[in-house]
Amino acid sequence: MAGRCPPVGLLTFFALGAGALGCQQRSYVVPNDASPVLDASSDAPVLPVLHISVTGCATFDLASEVCAGPAPLTVTFAPVGSAALDTFRWTFGDDTPFSMETAPTHTYALPGSYPVTVNGGSLENRNYTVMGLACSVSVLPLAAGTACDVDGQCGDGLACFCKSGGACGAAFPRGVCSTTCSTGFCGTGAVCADIALGAPGAGGGAPAPVCLADCSGSATCAAGFVCQQIPSGGTSAAWVSACLPLGAAKDFGASCRDANDALDDTACTTGHCADVGALGMCTVNCSGAQDCPSGAACATLPGTATRLCLPACSATFPCTGDPGLQCRTAVGDAGADGGLSISGGTPGGAYCAPR
Repeated sequence: MAGRCPPVGLLTFFALGAGALGCQQRSYVVPNDASPVLDASSDAPVLPVLHISVTGCATFDLASEVCAGPAPLTVTFAPVGSAALDTFRWTFGDDTPFSMETAPTHTYALPGSYPVTVNGGSLENRNYTVMGLACSVSVLPLAAGTACDVDGQCGDGLACFCKSGGACGAAFPRGVCSTTCSTGFCGTGAVCADIALGAPGAGGGAPAPVCLADCSGSATCAAGFVCQQIPSGGTSAAWVSACLPLGAAKDFGASCRDANDALDDTACTTGHCADVGALGMCTVNCSGAQDCPSGAACATLPGTATRLCLPACSATFPCTGDPGLQCRTAVGDAGADGGLSISGGTPGGAYCAPR
């Protein structure tokens, strides 16, 4: 392309280094009261060329000429072209004010398709203006379980639960795109979890299960989220692995007494803080239809008829955080250990149980 100017209206894309893509489209405009700048050797009009780099796109589709990414999408535009161009006017297509910065950074808050245009000119020589289309920006709606700021960022049928400053507390610096999962289908990559996220039940009843991002298998959580075990909000007694903001709730097996030494059900992903050990434990009652999560066992506590799920001791869960608990070994599938009856566990396995 060196030494040649493309025809007016031709749009081409090119790479400008790691993470940078761009496009070129220029049309030459001569004001009515001026003459074009001429090349000294050929008397031909000098047509300045304007390239635009675009960075920050999650994807850049060369065929459809679209820079795309999830909301909110922040991208940076930068002109690369004729040295004669030293002034620029950018419009971003989302009804926000234009920018006269040379390389502006712009954030698109809401999903949509936005045509971005730039005019390039010269403060010294106003005989021409170069107008270009600096690639179309497509901002995508967010899926269930994704961090959000406002309802409008979420996909169809979803709302931004637990927005900043809401009833869910300081653990939610941003909200989560979700919906109640009464239909039994949360969409690809999401699961139904029996946990309250600002979704009260019908008629003010128990909080309704909600859709969260699935982190089972090889799936991972986004930055700022952590994978936790939560009882399924579906019709089965199974558990799901779902993503919650870091610090939003305590996982199965965690201590859950509050600063006043009271058992705090709301602190647990399980919805139940049991009087186990010195500090309480996030768990569920397994005497009914609810199963225990994978690797855990159902135990009858000494001196009571209470049956609770206890986590297995492992390198990731050493059972050392509560002085009232210790790793105790199950003897067979229904063994007994000092009055502690454990069933459904691994024969010879150790579980975090009261001393």
